Amino acid sequence: MGVGFGFVSICLSEWRCSPAGHVTVKSLEGLEREGQIERIRATSRRNLENTLRIIHFLRAHQIPLYRMSAQLIPLATHPATDGWSWWEDPELLPLMAEIGQRVAETGVRISSHLPEVCVLTASDPAKLQWVHRYLAYHRRLFEAMGLGPQAKILLHLGGAGRHRERALEQAATTIRSLDPWARERLCLENDDKTFSAAEVLRLCQDLQLPMVFDYHHHVCRNDGEDFRELLPQIFATWHDRPPKIHLSSPRSEGQPRAHADYVDPEFVRPVVAYARTLGDFDIMVEAKKKDLAMFRLQQDLAELLR
Repeated sequence: MGVGFGFVSICLSEWRCSPAGHVTVKSLEGLEREGQIERIRATSRRNLENTLRIIHFLRAHQIPLYRMSAQLIPLATHPATDGWSWWEDPELLPLMAEIGQRVAETGVRISSHLPEVCVLTASDPAKLQWVHRYLAYHRRLFEAMGLGPQAKILLHLGGAGRHRERALEQAATTIRSLDPWARERLCLENDDKTFSAAEVLRLCQDLQLPMVFDYHHHVCRNDGEDFRELLPQIFATWHDRPPKIHLSSPRSEGQPRAHADYVDPEFVRPVVAYARTLGDFDIMVEAKKKDLAMFRLQQDLAELLR
């Protein structure tokens, strides 16, 4: 298997191929209920059609992993869609089913990343509701597509406030309270400001969850740990698919956390070279130029990965 490459959401190689079209609540003002749902349905249909185009693109270029947009069905977690069973909609269900069928045929490893509004460390039920809403949305989406537990849902922990240990305990409590469907698909990632890779690893080991290692985030936020100390343990948290790392590089010295358009191969070469010694793994490219950045990084690292 070796090293698999993938990219996030939008495919820039294809003409007008964004699966992340959105609908704002304001744009629905003045429309009757039927008109509101039709606007959301039309955008959802376009997002799903573009996702299907991307799955064909992945197959044509032998790309083994892909992160779907978390907003395929706009406002699915908002009261604007209450009462509309979009997962059973006769215009959308065939598209979702075909996406799942193509994924199964190609073996593409699918994931989705919940938005920042989903905070596992929150103790306030009003904030925690977003975690539950987005997980419920993903369950309906994944089930409509027929995706099994190898399709992963990725999440950062959230903020720490003044008491980081208490925040970690709250995250653990929240995760333990989730239903088996969600826990079987959830994986956690280190972030660039709050929780280090070592802290997230400890939580993943305690909860038996897979961890995604983001190298750029680790460079921005660590407590002095070398990634070589952590990576074997992080890779050991994965069982049902290859372990995964995220790669991007800083936009500039003045913007060290922002992602550049392309990945600087010299920035990521050390972690890729070391990860290669540990066995098979996946690389999700998080650069702004999406698939174009992925193809360039494949070329830049070709000799190293040969």
